[in-house]
Amino acid sequence: MTKHFLFRAVLVAVLVLGFLPQLHAQTDREVKGKQTDLKREYNDASEKNQIIKSAAEDKPRPTTGRSRSSATTGYDYTQVKGYALRQFYDRIDQVFARANDLGLFDEEYRVDGTFPVPGRQGKGSSQMRKVEVYYVEATPDEQELNDIEPYQIIEIYVEKLETLPPEDTGGESEEGGLGLGFDVSASEPIPKGFSLAGTDMSSVLQLVDQNLYEDVLAKRSQSNPIPLPERGEWMPGKVGPFIVMTQRELETTTSRFRDFWNTRDTLQTAVIPPQYEAAGPLYTGSIPVFYDETQKIRVRNPERTQSLKITSATFIGDNADQWEVRTKLPKVLAGKGEVDDKADIDFAYIGGSNYEVLGQLLIDAKEANVQQTVEVVANPGRFPADFLVLDASLDKIELRSPARSGFAPNWKLFYTMGNDEIGLPRWASGISSLGIGYKNQMSVGIVMPMNMIAPDLPTPLSYEKNLFSSPSGYNVNFDFTFGFPFSLGGSLTVINDFDGQDAYSHLRVMDYDFDPLSGEVKDYDNDFFHISTIAQVYYPIMFKDHAVNPTIAFRLNLGGGYVQIMRNHLINNDDDFTGMNAWTKAGREFDREDIGTMVTLEKEDDLFDVYVRMSFINLRSSNRYGMGIQYFAGRMMTDAFLELTSWLRVEAKYSFLLREREIWETETSYFLITPRLRIGLPSIFN
Repeated sequence: MTKHFLFRAVLVAVLVLGFLPQLHAQTDREVKGKQTDLKREYNDASEKNQIIKSAAEDKPRPTTGRSRSSATTGYDYTQVKGYALRQFYDRIDQVFARANDLGLFDEEYRVDGTFPVPGRQGKGSSQMRKVEVYYVEATPDEQELNDIEPYQIIEIYVEKLETLPPEDTGGESEEGGLGLGFDVSASEPIPKGFSLAGTDMSSVLQLVDQNLYEDVLAKRSQSNPIPLPERGEWMPGKVGPFIVMTQRELETTTSRFRDFWNTRDTLQTAVIPPQYEAAGPLYTGSIPVFYDETQKIRVRNPERTQSLKITSATFIGDNADQWEVRTKLPKVLAGKGEVDDKADIDFAYIGGSNYEVLGQLLIDAKEANVQQTVEVVANPGRFPADFLVLDASLDKIELRSPARSGFAPNWKLFYTMGNDEIGLPRWASGISSLGIGYKNQMSVGIVMPMNMIAPDLPTPLSYEKNLFSSPSGYNVNFDFTFGFPFSLGGSLTVINDFDGQDAYSHLRVMDYDFDPLSGEVKDYDNDFFHISTIAQVYYPIMFKDHAVNPTIAFRLNLGGGYVQIMRNHLINNDDDFTGMNAWTKAGREFDREDIGTMVTLEKEDDLFDVYVRMSFINLRSSNRYGMGIQYFAGRMMTDAFLELTSWLRVEAKYSFLLREREIWETETSYFLITPRLRIGLPSIFN
């Protein structure tokens, strides 16, 4: 070994020692800078939470767990909750990979394993770090009023750790001598977050793994709850009155305004226990537990330093014989944190009831003097459905098959008198119809010829006092809601002309040879009228004020309408026949063979005007009540109701003119008060 070689070796060593810290420092800064950039992008994307906000437009917007003062659209959920999920990593990985193929993520999602990195030697790796599931939990009232499931998943959030391969920063010198090349070690794992929510989540899950939604939801009660993420506003809400236009919300609340139904189409409902977080050292899940969604609960030893013996688990209470525990006890649990620190207790409902049944499972560790009661609900959401419901009042008789009926659910057959939509209740319009309908969305019917006698009753009960009569025709009513802003309601009634029909026995005609209101000379002797056309269209808007009074809902209909009035004549012996056979009136010629028949002469009037209706209802009072007021064509109508029992309601309507009475109007005002009965079969006999 020569002195020159030693000198060169020492020189190289000095240079290496001199430049190495600078090279390492420079490389570390680059790596940390890239990590900072990636984390900043990740945080920005999370803050924006674009997928969640898009889901909020399609799904109900839950409130946060902070307070009830934050109003929301759609269902008024108690709060958003979350849990960490360790099962189904592979299945969720495939779902998110498919979502990546569909372009739902801004950043590339890589399944667990290795992947090539352009410009680098070796491969990077991706590993799933955690899966978090966020769901909403509905209150008992919300389940009843909106007919929704107790739990609904709104987001699945995945966090991946990605590690990039080493980056080559050097190589050989140009002269083939010793070069100063160094491989930087692999960069630190970088967390990346990906989220699926709302319609994106539902569609991708259905596409890739149909059973995954139910499997993930089933793990809710068996997984540890987690706090809500710090990702900006979770679900933005509005305080005070606001528009509610989700399809289920509008449909449900609409039925409360129009129909006399108690919750879930029944006369009586099972009592749902309040939902709260269970206190106790053995079981910490959310209760009540819903059977058969959950058929076992997991108990844990809360003590780290000593074992715990679960001596017994039995159902208590009046219906304890309808439940059974299928796990053999006692069982000894190791100290908290050890492998055997938990155990599952299986149970089953063996009763035959179709009602919701509440059970109380008492878990006992006698030696440790520890007990805990867990509430379990069998048949969750199931109520005794009526096969048929009779809804009857003085202006309507309806037979409906309820939503939970096994026969033609939500269909109805009805007979109605009057046209409330134009402010003419009961017999005031001279129109009655027989029809069929589905929910409150659509109905079609035929107009029945009105030939009734009630001479001794007050208006509008006495149809004999009315100048309006009606031949046959048809009508259509609709109230469609597809979610804001795609909603529309309205009605169409078309009635034929009188064309030589025999006179109605009740028929009332006029004896004027001039218009008594305007003084215009016109022969009205033996004339009467009928409504030939009613056309109406409106836009329904629903309001709820959760901030001030969460029990009140408002409905506003804004639109317009058209009504056509036709003039008719009863041909009789008093008519001035010229010659032996012919007689002419309003341009029409009749002969003596037409005596005793009714004919339509000509159009008497056209009414075009705005239609506005505002109504409200108290949804949760012990005796529900509501009021409404509407305007159309110079006529106001107010109405109100009060539910006295689950099967009896009292309704009142008052209609009056804001203008001078027309020749075809008999009365300036109408008042109607009627009992309304709701009788369910067969539950009325229970």
